[in-house]
Amino acid sequence: MTDQQSPDDTRVCLLLGAGGRLGRNFCRYLGTRYRIAAVYHKGGDGIVRHQERVVDPLAPAHQSPDMRTYFYPIVADLATPDSAERIAELALAAFGHIDLIVNGAVHYDLGPATSVDFLERLPYQFTLNAVRPLQVAVEVYRQSWQSTPEENRRSRRNVINLSSVAALHVYPDLGQLGYSSCKAALIMASRHLASELGPAGVRVNVVAPNTFPAIVSVEQVLATLCDLDSGSATGEVRVVDRK
Repeated sequence: MTDQQSPDDTRVCLLLGAGGRLGRNFCRYLGTRYRIAAVYHKGGDGIVRHQERVVDPLAPAHQSPDMRTYFYPIVADLATPDSAERIAELALAAFGHIDLIVNGAVHYDLGPATSVDFLERLPYQFTLNAVRPLQVAVEVYRQSWQSTPEENRRSRRNVINLSSVAALHVYPDLGQLGYSSCKAALIMASRHLASELGPAGVRVNVVAPNTFPAIVSVEQVLATLCDLDSGSATGEVRVVDRK
């Protein structure tokens, strides 16, 4: 999963939840496969942009002043109403285009359905786990993809949302009502978004893993992401579970 590509071929990924388990491993294992706009909720302030020098293959000894960004950190709070627009603007300004959006952002708030306090917090969990990531995808579409359908198809542009097997099954007594409901909503929203963005040449899919790395490996989840990105599927839910 670390296959090298030439700078001109390297795909640009906007990664939400870069500070989480999936995000950290995505950057670690796929940093040579993608140029990454990595969105952190917190803890990203000390992470700096990484660049590489552009070399003319016809004159490799010539020291070009041009630098290509291949890792661009963005610190943003998805609870902020204007965060989606800002994230899209910064990522597009850094790279000029976006080929893939990976939504690995997650907010856990476990609690019983009989708790009034828990239910009052439920809208916040829906905002961070479902609503705002969808708004980020729509902002990228609005600011860039909407006007370039043929380029989108050539570049296999797509969105991959991270859901969970908890969206498909009830695991009793774990307090997952909020989390599983958000992830189930994300699945249905992704299917609708796939239908609506299809005419613009943009695909939307979902990866629904079991707990990783305890039950399935991080490598399995990342391999599924890469497979969806390189393929042609849209509106699909890929479950990653133990055999």
